[in-house]
Amino acid sequence: MTLNPIIETDVLIVGAGPAGLMLACTLCRLGIKTKIIDERPTETSQGKADGLQPKTLETFDQLDLLNKVSDLGVKIYDITFWKQKESGEYYRAQREEHFPSVVDLRRPYILLTHQGVVERMFMDDILLRNLKVDRNCKFQKYQITDGPENSVLSSLIVDGGEITVKSKYVVGADGAHSQVRKSMPNSCMIGESSDSCWGVIDGELDTNFPDIWNKAVINSNEYGSVLGIPRERNLTRLYIELQRDLHNDLTEENKKIVQDAARKVVAPFKLEWNTVEWFGIYKVGQRVASSFNDQLKVFIVGDASHTHSPKAAQGMNVSMHDSWNLGWKLAHVIRGYSKEAILETYELERKKIAQDLIDFDKEHAKAFDVGDQIELAKNFAKNVRFISGQGAEYNLNMINQESNVSSETFAPGKLPVPSNVIRLVDSNPVKLESDIPILGQFSTYFIVKKFDAAVEFLEAFSDSALKSSSYSKFLSKSSDKERNDFTEKDLINKKRYTPVSKILTVSLVTTSTLDEFDLSALPSFFKPYRWSVYQEAENGPSKKWLPKLEDDSTAIVILRPDGYVSAISAFDRTVAGAKKASQWYSEYFSKF
Repeated sequence: MTLNPIIETDVLIVGAGPAGLMLACTLCRLGIKTKIIDERPTETSQGKADGLQPKTLETFDQLDLLNKVSDLGVKIYDITFWKQKESGEYYRAQREEHFPSVVDLRRPYILLTHQGVVERMFMDDILLRNLKVDRNCKFQKYQITDGPENSVLSSLIVDGGEITVKSKYVVGADGAHSQVRKSMPNSCMIGESSDSCWGVIDGELDTNFPDIWNKAVINSNEYGSVLGIPRERNLTRLYIELQRDLHNDLTEENKKIVQDAARKVVAPFKLEWNTVEWFGIYKVGQRVASSFNDQLKVFIVGDASHTHSPKAAQGMNVSMHDSWNLGWKLAHVIRGYSKEAILETYELERKKIAQDLIDFDKEHAKAFDVGDQIELAKNFAKNVRFISGQGAEYNLNMINQESNVSSETFAPGKLPVPSNVIRLVDSNPVKLESDIPILGQFSTYFIVKKFDAAVEFLEAFSDSALKSSSYSKFLSKSSDKERNDFTEKDLINKKRYTPVSKILTVSLVTTSTLDEFDLSALPSFFKPYRWSVYQEAENGPSKKWLPKLEDDSTAIVILRPDGYVSAISAFDRTVAGAKKASQWYSEYFSKF
């Protein structure tokens, strides 16, 4: 086999698990030349991560991928807690909604499906964009070059030979033992391990335990705990607390030890396995990398940057959203839409989330280890927004700007809660937070009450914004003519959302109906965006997003390309207020 000694690409991704594939999917969709490699010969076939949280399902929906996995898993809406009497008899001590209504989710459940299903979903998607995973490919080291190109040279081993990849950026998504992280001179894992040892088994059970099709925590008086989670294909995953360290030796003998440990906990209920698909042994460790990047040229995501216990079903979800956060920023810098400084926000934002996860996981794992169901339930309730993904929140930075009209649940650095609207161009009821497809663009929402009362403001804003040199400069970074990076499928019904520039969608949300105003009355700034003019339905944004918005005010909400709120401000519904709004709007985008 003849190997090209130097291969050039924009981004080299090391690792084709969910985090690496999410990044590849994001970059491909935004037209970034990408190479993704993995040491493994195939995708994950069994075991590993299995829980998809509500925010992950929303992200898949925004990517138009949710239908690829939603029918291949089991939905979990509640969790039960079982305790043992002194006589040894078990009783159901508690049943709780997994995600109570206070969290405000479109999909208040966990979807349990195999990690390989997620990987296959992404691999099929990137194949549409002529990208596939280069397997049996081992990353060795990298070197950041000096000079104007400031590229990264990575050494890879393929089929026993060495090749070099020259890229603008390298991203390590290669797991807890990341070779990319080990190659970084400024990063090491900081944290600790507990002494507790757990086994995990996926298989088809033969049992008379009543809650086998619910997520269930079972605490025995003498033998520790078991966490049961139903899976696809009639499988059940059991996490079993072990009384001794088995050193992660995946032998047949140790599998029997783990099974016997589970039987002791669950007895007097029957517990046997018709089949065992996978089993593993792990110790609980909570660690965060000291640095998530090297010179803003090399980055780490997922388990390469943070590790924790698997029992809260967070790892795959948080890891994919590391990539979701990083992907659009890399694309914007490579395309010239944003300054390189925006990449600094990746570590600022995702390191905070990693630490939030570790803090939660320490309490969660400790409550499991001691069998304290009351404390476990309290910790879960306290952190339920974070667990769902909806509560993964960022601090203020160059993207997330301070607001004068935010609410407790809707503010810069937070995700918008679900909100219902009617899309006026075709009278379709839609979900405001996900109706506009993710195309790498910022989305801005002008929220008014009655259109007639706000039209003077909107016309004055339109005139001022269209004359703004900084706003025009921002738009000119990308014209709609650059559309060679989407597939035929992507172009269907999506071009209409970015008719002026690929990096901006403008929306108008009003309580007025089409009987009260016509789309032809839209001021010039808004006219190209007929497909993103909405009428508030019940539980619309002025009630759920901005309940304190005054009737005589207009609010402008800016969402980042990853769907997070980045800026909000409210203005008097006057010509002077419109000019202030235009200045605020232009100044925000001039930062990029």
